[in-house]
Amino acid sequence: MTRDAVAQVEAAVERMCSRQDVSAARARQLRWVAKELRLVGAHPEFRPGTEVRAAADLLGAQALTSYLRLARDGQLRQRPTSSGDGTSSTSSMRIREDCLRLICRELSLPLVLSERAPLPEPREVVNGPTRSQLRAYLAEKAKSPPTRPGRIRLLAIIGTVLDTAARVGELCALRVTDLDLSGSEPVLTIVRHPQARSVSEPVTERIVLSPGTAVALRHWLATREQILVPLQIGVKSLWVSVAGNHAGLPAADGHSIKRPAGMPLRPRGLQRAYTRTVVELNTELAGSPGWRPLPYRLEQLRRAVEVTPDRLVGSDQDPLPAREGD
Repeated sequence: MTRDAVAQVEAAVERMCSRQDVSAARARQLRWVAKELRLVGAHPEFRPGTEVRAAADLLGAQALTSYLRLARDGQLRQRPTSSGDGTSSTSSMRIREDCLRLICRELSLPLVLSERAPLPEPREVVNGPTRSQLRAYLAEKAKSPPTRPGRIRLLAIIGTVLDTAARVGELCALRVTDLDLSGSEPVLTIVRHPQARSVSEPVTERIVLSPGTAVALRHWLATREQILVPLQIGVKSLWVSVAGNHAGLPAADGHSIKRPAGMPLRPRGLQRAYTRTVVELNTELAGSPGWRPLPYRLEQLRRAVEVTPDRLVGSDQDPLPAREGD
């Protein structure tokens, strides 16, 4: 396989990634597929059916069938996975197919797949009794809040999701100014970003918070302030890190410069923070009557929540447009 074929694919991917309508998550996925297409050329079991000289050969029907088979079987992985056998999930296979479709469209090439990977079974959502227990737990902790910053943040996040059904990306976009705790009914302003962005525009909603969530957020704001005081910088994001991490840029001598606590949480960081702390919460509540352990993915909690019209401020009016700058 010549370098020209891979270079054409990578150039197409970078063109797409540079566009404003391509999300950061999609850009990572496109680069991931481009990297696998580079790796597959050196795999001894790759069977493209013809000499690969250009992108059209690499993205031909037989070449893609061979690539997807090797990818599904975990033959293109460069590090072990938690699943043990290394095989790809249905979700990962569908992401690959979606990216291939975008790449082929960018290169004006036809896409021929033997068959579409089936839709994955939706993960079970958090049931009603467990959600009720969570609300009761939040109300109890309002009287005697935890002391660990990570736990304080987790309770505030869970309460926010229970009240708003916010996606992870929507949570990360929240600013302190979106939260109004001054009135008799605390309100959170949230910008909804539907997944089908080309069909639905972002919409701003103002949602009345439950008492337990409001108290959890007050505790979090106080903790957040303590974290940010040493930094002496203005951070607008509502959710910030509670400890330094190693994801910083390398210094001149090669060692990693840690990011300090107080940095805005990004979607992957927020999900990891939730997963890490929810393990402790499950252990604490294990054995409680009717308790079912919380899932490690925040999405399963979000999908179980429905925001009723009576919780929306001005629900008898049209939704507010997205705030300026979003």
